[in-house]
Amino acid sequence: MKISALLLTAALSLSTAASALTVSTSRVVTLPGADTAYAAALPGGRWAVNADNGVLILDSNLKTQIGWYTLRGPVAGLSVSPDGTRLAAMTGERWTVWDVASGRELRSGEPAYDATLAFDPQGNLLMLDDGTLRSINLANGRATDLIGDGELYGAVVSPDGTRAVLSFEDRVELVELDSGDVLAEANLAEEPDGLGAHFSPDGQAAAVRTGSEALILRAGQEPVDVKGGEDLDPTDDSLLFLNDSELLLVSYGEGQRIDAQTGQPRGEAFEVDSDGPVVSGPDGRLLALGSSVAFLNTAELDAPATGRVTLASSNALTGGFIGKTAYAGVNRFTNLSTLQDLNVGGTNRLYDFDLQSDMLWTLNGETVSTLRGGKLNRLTTLDSDAEYDLIQSTPDGTYAVATGYYGLALMNGQTGKVLKKVTEEQLKVEDIHAALPTNDGKAILVIPHEGNVFRYDVATGKQTPAFKLPTDAEATTLQLSRGGTLAVTYDDADYEARVALVKPGATTAFKTLAFDNRVRAVRFSPDGKLLAVLTSDPQNALQIFDTASGNRLIRTGTFNMGTSLLAWAPAGNQLMVGAGLLGKAGSVTVFDVKR
Repeated sequence: MKISALLLTAALSLSTAASALTVSTSRVVTLPGADTAYAAALPGGRWAVNADNGVLILDSNLKTQIGWYTLRGPVAGLSVSPDGTRLAAMTGERWTVWDVASGRELRSGEPAYDATLAFDPQGNLLMLDDGTLRSINLANGRATDLIGDGELYGAVVSPDGTRAVLSFEDRVELVELDSGDVLAEANLAEEPDGLGAHFSPDGQAAAVRTGSEALILRAGQEPVDVKGGEDLDPTDDSLLFLNDSELLLVSYGEGQRIDAQTGQPRGEAFEVDSDGPVVSGPDGRLLALGSSVAFLNTAELDAPATGRVTLASSNALTGGFIGKTAYAGVNRFTNLSTLQDLNVGGTNRLYDFDLQSDMLWTLNGETVSTLRGGKLNRLTTLDSDAEYDLIQSTPDGTYAVATGYYGLALMNGQTGKVLKKVTEEQLKVEDIHAALPTNDGKAILVIPHEGNVFRYDVATGKQTPAFKLPTDAEATTLQLSRGGTLAVTYDDADYEARVALVKPGATTAFKTLAFDNRVRAVRFSPDGKLLAVLTSDPQNALQIFDTASGNRLIRTGTFNMGTSLLAWAPAGNQLMVGAGLLGKAGSVTVFDVKR
């Protein structure tokens, strides 16, 4: 097999203490389960939507026609030009504009911290940039200030690009963009916490959400408060015009008709078949977003949605290897070869999981279960006082610790017994950030809210230092190798990401690994000889180190978006990352590792 130049360079540059290592892509698998939070209507009944970091064009039956996967993180804004020929989307780090017909990228750039996306009638991009709404000519990239003069908190532009709702520290305005004329305005009782707006079919009014207030601005009239809209989230909830006289309020799957003149409810509240926002097109069709996309019946808003489609995800959050079989999914464990789901005892409230040495531990609500050799065991139901939300096991999968802010529970997967429960008061800490059992199950390594990582002896309750953090550093995660080497992920005083490698019995690092980007996950290989680190590095997110020396052996991987799923196969010959490769559809990538 021919080795690429990158892999060959990595293999030749290893220290003499480690054998040559190569990493190559084995397969990329696409799985359903994308989150869709943004959508805009296109001509011909089509829709532009996001699917995690993907940007898709769906036909009138919600079938995917084209997709772009060049944005690295979750989409934070999406807009279509008034004539439907241009599509813009952005993350917190990048914005891009595409030509819809050809799929060609027209221009991209780095957004400001407060950026929003829209188009004017001529197809120029409108972006909020440090409190000022600017127009960007996509042909030459030239930016022109339009309105705001650094004082804008938010801006939502109408679909035809002629009007906008603008939020300031103390007020919101409905304005004509060409002239800058204020058509309506309202004073705010509180500083806006975001901005959401929807324009009436006749363009004369806008329904506005600021995070603490909901109101209707209508040209030439006094503002109208919307009853029940005080707690509407500007992004996750919806307040939109069904027609010129009636609004639909949607929050957490509950709907309410609202009189567009008085702001008062019409009739009783009802269930809406949507677990996300609802958007509307120019033909009045309503699209429900969230974990899937579907059409709502405007005549019967409480009726089941139709045409439901679950879009391909750009990442996997759960997964790992059981023997030679790879499993992954957004909230399930799907066999990547057969696409059949593994029965893990339910994932409706899956807070966390850990899969080591063919032993899968799950924390589903307060229920802890194990799966080994095809046998599912509901080990215990923990009390809710500790607020358990993490679970970590030993490299052989025998012991695990469930961690909550206010307590720990040590469990033995072979006997099915809870060996020890301890509260933060007993540990004499304010709260607990993470914990990990030692390989023999006789102690628990604990990251407290403040202070050094310490070892808690299960039999005696004695606490001893496990790792002394540098001054003003804050530890986040722990991992143990089969040989007892401890990896502590922390942020130093300058908020730089570090991973300390600590030998058994020591309290200081023999090697500290430095990273320019956030560390998302750390995993020792099953034999403990290698350490894989998944970061937010835009070019080489996956890095592998020699455990004994701390030397970096290889770095690779440019992924679609952020994930914390990182898992070794039991034989150490494969490595899974829960993300597709940048520029292509995909949810999970499996690498072959040869040494």
